[in-house]
Parts: sequence; C-alpha cells; structure tokens
Amino acid sequence: MLLGEILVDILKKYGINIIHIDRLTLYKVRDFNSNIFQALAILLLNGRINICIDEERSGSTIYEYDNIKIIHGSGSEISKYYIRWSSRKCINNITDKIREEISNMLNIKFKYRSLPHFVIDLSFWDEHTENEKRELIEQIIMCIKTLRKYLYDSYLTLTSCSEDFIQYFKSKTSGMVHRVNILKINLREFIRRNIKNFNIVMLDPEGEFTLTKCDIFSYNMYILGGIIDKERVDKFGTYRLYSQYRLWEYNIPRMKICIDCSIIGVPDRLNRIIDIILKVRFEDVNIEDAIILNQTRRDRIYRWYFEIQKYSKKVVKDGKVIKHLISRKLFERLCSRYPISSKDIDRIFKSLNVEIVDSL
Repeated sequence: MLLGEILVDILKKYGINIIHIDRLTLYKVRDFNSNIFQALAILLLNGRINICIDEERSGSTIYEYDNIKIIHGSGSEISKYYIRWSSRKCINNITDKIREEISNMLNIKFKYRSLPHFVIDLSFWDEHTENEKRELIEQIIMCIKTLRKYLYDSYLTLTSCSEDFIQYFKSKTSGMVHRVNILKINLREFIRRNIKNFNIVMLDPEGEFTLTKCDIFSYNMYILGGIIDKERVDKFGTYRLYSQYRLWEYNIPRMKICIDCSIIGVPDRLNRIIDIILKVRFEDVNIEDAIILNQTRRDRIYRWYFEIQKYSKKVVKDGKVIKHLISRKLFERLCSRYPISSKDIDRIFKSLNVEIVDSL
C-alpha cells in the first residue's frame, strides 16, 4: 500500500496521530479491498474527501496502523483533526497541502517514470460480441481496483477509445469516481509521444521472449491488448495489434509471462496480469509465485493437465496413449503448488487414465 504509507508518513509529519472519520467516508472506504489508509489516499487524490481542523471530536478507535488511530462513533478518544466527505462543510481545510505532499513524496521515493504504468489498447473493441464487451469492461474496472492496492488510477491509460466504448464505460462506472486516462488517440501515437520518457514492453502470450523479474524492474510501461476472445478465436490478437501499429519500429519487445517456460496456467485476465507485475514490483516476490497467487481454478486445472502429460510415463497401445503413469512426488508437488478439489483431481485422472506409482 504505497500511497497509504506515504499518507501515514505525512500525517505523522503534521503531528496527527489520531483522526476522526465521518460516517459517509467510512462507508465509502469499504469499497476498497485494501488498507484503509491506502483507500483514504486514493479518495483524497480523487478529490472525494477533505482533511480538516476544527473543534474536538470524540470517538473510539476503529482502526490503527503504525501508531496512527482512526476514531468514529461514541467514545472517549478525542481529535481536532477529522476526515470529511468532500460535499460536506470543512472549516480549516488542509487537504491541498497534504495532496501536494503525497505527490512530492511519491516523486522522491520513486521517480514518477520508474513506477509501472499500464496501457490497455482498445483498437479491436468493435470486433467483440456484446458479452465480450461486457467482460472487457468488467476486467478494466477490476484493473482499477487492482492498481489501487499499490498505486493510483492515473497509472492506467486506455488508448484507441471509440465513442461507443467511452459511452459504454461511462454507463458501467456511473457511480465510480476515477482518474484513468481515457484517450481517443491510437496506440502508435501514444507511444510516439511517450517513447522518450518510458521503457516500454508489450505483454503478449505469444511473445518472443519470457518476462523475468529483472525485466519487471527494468520496464516501466506495459502495453496490454484489450482483447477478449471467449466467443471468438483470436489467439494472435495482441500480435495483430503489434503489427497494425508497427511497434517494432520503436524497438518494443513482445514478452510472455510463463511458468517453467510455458504459458499454460498463466492467468489471462487483464487485472490478474497487472496484479502479477505489481506483486513482483512492490512485494518482491518471484514471478511464478505471483502467477500462482493469481491463478483461477481453471488455470490450476489446466496446469495439472499440462504437467501430467509432460512428465508422465505413457503407456502406448496400437499407437495411442492409453495410460499416464506419474510419480507420487509429482502428484504431491501438483497438490501443493496448484491446489484443486478432490473432485477435480478425480475428473482429471479419469480423463487421462492416470495411475500413481512410487517411482518411475
């Protein structure tokens, strides 16, 4: 929670170790799946809350982090500092000062351009079915929520946005305040304007190179194709995007995210891809661990099929594989690394005719 920690540091600098929160703001922060100070920092940067100084307010501690208490309701704890929803009256408003300090500290702690920026291009929006469009919007909304666990909305940019997409997106986010950059310019024009300031990579499951942990700390702009192919087959959609805008002319590499050199079992949802990058970047975990943390049940099942067929000893009859023999060690590894239900395991074993042996 990078922004939340910065906000905590600033509150300490102002000598604020206890602060009152109003009911509306408390209700709103529940929409964030993150530390309450991260949520408050984002709401503050979005202009949705104010931090004020007025007469003393009492309450009891409902949250405490790093020796700073947030109070609400009835109680004997007192603070002259309080957090209010922006539509409500604020007597002595210190919000602008704190907002400016957050930006300054973010730039000091991390140079702005060294932080990961994400670009989702929507050139192929019109090719999607209605169901795919709906899912794409849902994934973008989840991208915003994922980004807010670490950074801020402005680190996400949408390019090649048609009027139809913009209206569709507005209708689905009518109750959501955000600061995502929504641009009508195409991907090539966006890159032309930013190529001097960023080290750019395109994430493509069919990419030529495998993304490493070192790459995640080297690149600071990630391009993703806004492509959903649940009802159509578009395996090379991201490469089409790469070719359409001739991105090789900017020496932008196409990289894939892999587990043991394979894309099988790697999540394909945009928000999960972004979360993998952010987990590696800010929690310093290995790429494969970040992938596993983001896997869905379907991803884990795919991985079971893949590894059983790759590492098993195959019993062949009349030129056909009739049985897969796997070691107990492989079975225990799959159970530990890609946990699934016993019903799913039974289903996989039945479809592949798997037998566990003590040694191969």
